[in-house]
Amino acid sequence: MSEQIQVELESPNRRVRIRCAGDLRVEGWEEALIEVDGQGSRPVVDAVPEQIEIEADSSCTVRLPQTVEVVGIAAEGQVIVSNLHGGVELAKAGGDLLVEDAGRVTIENAAGRVNLANIAGEVEVNRRAQADLSAEQIGGEISISEVAGRLTLQNVSAVRVALARADVDVLNAGGNVVIERADGAVELINVDGAAAIGKALGNVSLRGVRGKVACNQVDGTLNLGEVGEVAVRRVMGDLTAESVRGAFACKKVNGSGTLHQVGGSVSLGGVGGDLVVDGCGGSLSAKCGGSVQLSTITGNVRLTAGDDIRCRLAETEGGSFKAVCGGSLTVEGGPTLVARGPGVHSFRVGAGKSSYSLVAGGSVQLESAAILKGLGEEVGVRGARIAARAQRHISRSLGRKLRRKLRAASKRAADGDWGDARSWSFSFDTDETASGAARRDGPARSEFDDVEVDMDLDVEIDFDVDAESEDDGEPVTEEERLTVLRMLSEGKITAVEAEQLLDALGSRDQA
Repeated sequence: MSEQIQVELESPNRRVRIRCAGDLRVEGWEEALIEVDGQGSRPVVDAVPEQIEIEADSSCTVRLPQTVEVVGIAAEGQVIVSNLHGGVELAKAGGDLLVEDAGRVTIENAAGRVNLANIAGEVEVNRRAQADLSAEQIGGEISISEVAGRLTLQNVSAVRVALARADVDVLNAGGNVVIERADGAVELINVDGAAAIGKALGNVSLRGVRGKVACNQVDGTLNLGEVGEVAVRRVMGDLTAESVRGAFACKKVNGSGTLHQVGGSVSLGGVGGDLVVDGCGGSLSAKCGGSVQLSTITGNVRLTAGDDIRCRLAETEGGSFKAVCGGSLTVEGGPTLVARGPGVHSFRVGAGKSSYSLVAGGSVQLESAAILKGLGEEVGVRGARIAARAQRHISRSLGRKLRRKLRAASKRAADGDWGDARSWSFSFDTDETASGAARRDGPARSEFDDVEVDMDLDVEIDFDVDAESEDDGEPVTEEERLTVLRMLSEGKITAVEAEQLLDALGSRDQA
């Protein structure tokens, strides 16, 4: 049996509160009255001074003037709301929720799926959406406290999500997009503002971001394409980036790193695997556990690699080089091909004004159309002797005192100035001029205050090694060996000090 009630409104802008024990449909119409169709007993419509309250003990349909504001909807079943120009506030939906053609939407708790379409104003989820949530054509900002299912947003304005328990997909956002935590993958495509990811347990893909990009932690892979300035704290998987308009800063990448066409400077605190950098508009500062391939680097280069380094230079590029090689050095400059053994080598290639500091656990190979100059035979031979002995002896255990100092130096080199980055925040200044020109005379720095990279290493080593406390049975790490090679290349260890260290270690080998 169906019961119908009609109530004429004195003012079409009054507030309405609805409670329904079953499914609920709310429709806006042009009539200046309220009509309620209930499927059970007669619904109750109570006009109090500040609002109209509607209560039904079964499923019902409510028709309201389009201009009213629905200040509270509580339904045990599914809820469908359409064609209301005012605000819609949902306190509870026991089933699925559909809201379309509304002014603005506020949701406290939705047990089923949530679908929003053609919302002119803001959308807020203050407590929790317990299943999937999708929104399309949203004119105002979307703010979500928690969504338990998949989050899909298309053609929206600014977005802020505190917690997404599953994947997040955003296509075409007119403002900033901030995802504080996502337990799944995150994909953002075409963002007119900035993009920030606090923590993502899955893969992250950001493409077409006009503003800055900031990621605190990505447990999967991170893929960036056609984005602005980038600041990243940690990536557990691989990192790939292409067409970055500004500077690029990343503290730690556990996997490999591939960068193509970065407009500004590049700072990489540590890359666990191999590294490829093809196109860098400023300086390059990086540490890498694997091999490195470089090409088209505009500014200065400061690089430490656990394996081989291969660098290709255009004829207009180049400058002064200092290379510390655990393996061989090969330089192809114009018609000249020069090969040297392990050691410390200084030379010039081309007419460029950049400086290159290369430390490689393996070999170093340079290819350039420019002319090679000033590769001294004496320096090469002497450096080869020092580096060969260092590589042979330092690969064994060091004294406790020296090992402790080297590890402190390695930690500083790995951590840089990132101590404050554990608590992350983002300031979105969309003025592109704030970034400034790419810095060419030092390590890259991001405009994000909490994400800075400084690869400068200032270490003093005491070489008074106590022979009785040399070996504690713990092997030397690759990072410690590279730290010694780096100190050799930077002149922090003199030839005399190197000989003293090697003699002390050599006496143990002889024993």
